[in-house]
Amino acid sequence: MLPYTRVKKIIAAKQKERADRLAELQSVYGAPLTAEEISIFKTPVAEIASKVKAGEIEPIDVLHAYGKRTLKAQEDTNCLTEILFKDAEKQAEICNKNGALAGIPISFKDTVSIAGYDSTLGYTKFAFNPLKSDSTLVTILKEAGALPYCKTNIPTTLLSYESYNNVFGRSENPHVKGYSPGGSSGGEAALLAYGGGRVGMGTDVAGSVRVPSHFSGLYTVRSSYGRIPRAGNTAPLRGQDGITSIYSPMCRYFEDLEYVFKAIIDLKPWEYDYTTHPIPWREISLPAKLKIGVMYDDGVVTPAPACARALQLTVDALKKQGHEVVIFTPPSPLEALRIATQLIVADAGKMGTSHLLSRFEKYDLGVTKFINIARLPAFIKKIWAWYILKVKGDPVLATLLKNWSEKSQFEYMNLIMEREGYRGDFFNAWKESGIDFLLTVPNATPALPHNGMFEAFASVGYASMFNLVDYSSGVIPVIHVDKNVDALPADFSLKGLNYVAKGAYRNYDATKMHGLPVGVQIVGRRLEEEKVLKMMGRTIDALRDIGIEYELLNEP
Repeated sequence: MLPYTRVKKIIAAKQKERADRLAELQSVYGAPLTAEEISIFKTPVAEIASKVKAGEIEPIDVLHAYGKRTLKAQEDTNCLTEILFKDAEKQAEICNKNGALAGIPISFKDTVSIAGYDSTLGYTKFAFNPLKSDSTLVTILKEAGALPYCKTNIPTTLLSYESYNNVFGRSENPHVKGYSPGGSSGGEAALLAYGGGRVGMGTDVAGSVRVPSHFSGLYTVRSSYGRIPRAGNTAPLRGQDGITSIYSPMCRYFEDLEYVFKAIIDLKPWEYDYTTHPIPWREISLPAKLKIGVMYDDGVVTPAPACARALQLTVDALKKQGHEVVIFTPPSPLEALRIATQLIVADAGKMGTSHLLSRFEKYDLGVTKFINIARLPAFIKKIWAWYILKVKGDPVLATLLKNWSEKSQFEYMNLIMEREGYRGDFFNAWKESGIDFLLTVPNATPALPHNGMFEAFASVGYASMFNLVDYSSGVIPVIHVDKNVDALPADFSLKGLNYVAKGAYRNYDATKMHGLPVGVQIVGRRLEEEKVLKMMGRTIDALRDIGIEYELLNEP
């Protein structure tokens, strides 16, 4: 392993490279916004592309507008990793002006491979090792006329709802400083929430596009595996396929989300990429009245007051539209959490930590805690789990503790069988309920304070359940935390809560969180992205009809 002094030099050099690239842009992108650029902010993606095609807007003008906001976003949130503006300017001159995404600047999570630029993934090991080719996703988006202009920050290992790493540091939530914009697509969320773009691409293996959208106030849909191409990109957990990471768009405005998703599918990515199913875009017309299931509580962590309020407001809005809303009880959410967390880190973190060049390089505190537990000798965990169950009376922690460990091939194959069994049970429960969609929270709490994952590292069940079953699931922002109505009851106590719930609630403070976004999660069946998008739109309309319309940050 390299001495830490050498590692520090790599970090300093990489940060200087970013700073120098940003400084080169100041003469153009540091200038005040013009009236024309402000009008671009008000223009949906479909309309921008149409105006580019008609010659009414030049792609470079769109890039300049969002580029100026991006530099401000970087100053306030530290959301960027790679700066691609110079190449984006060249792309603006030659881009396909007849494409569905003509002239649209698109940002990418740092995992996305773009020729000539690093994907450090937050590891010094991968610094100054530019990729030789674009991934399939970048290739087809360029063919549609898009302008890749920056890459965004992530947590080391990607296994966190925070976004900080040794190379680029920590990203801030643009709504309330001191709080996470989410993870692992957290830099992406910070950039879009600030207004530095309309469209970005992130990944999701346990909530990594949905939770940042919930934390930062964005629209997204976690697609099922096989709808969005993923070949040619990078990842720290190479070979982890027990729960497959997928790529999905994240958008500042809902009207852009459906358009961009359709644009990607219309490009027939299966003709470019073996990871993509040959499923063309399907036009969907939903029935006037729907049966909607709601999961108010997963039995592991009860949603905090702000999240519960957003969920109830959404339920009330849908009921007012005449939809039938029923309680949906999934197969044991604790079992889903147990299986999912084991599959994602079946190697007890060996792959994720193998890329560290020095033992002094740090990674997320929550991941550190999980790995330390997973690497304890089995007999210690069995004794510990027995004590937690019999003496402390916490079956949740006892269940998780005794199962978190490095898996043998035999154990891993049994886990895959458990995954398939859970998927079958979930499918049957959904079918028997007769619901069209499921409504729940994306996470038990709003955004975490920095380092909050140390306490809340296991509170991921509301998101990871749908990765486990591979169901399409979208997030829409609904409200902001209000210190006057979202405070915990005066008699609230952590006593009696299980370990996972305690970890979540230790971070909850409505006064400190005042102004943070709060979203809801809308779930459809596997490969039903078109239906989920339609239901998201209908839900937004229903909320608007009762006077609730989410207010974006930094609106023009």
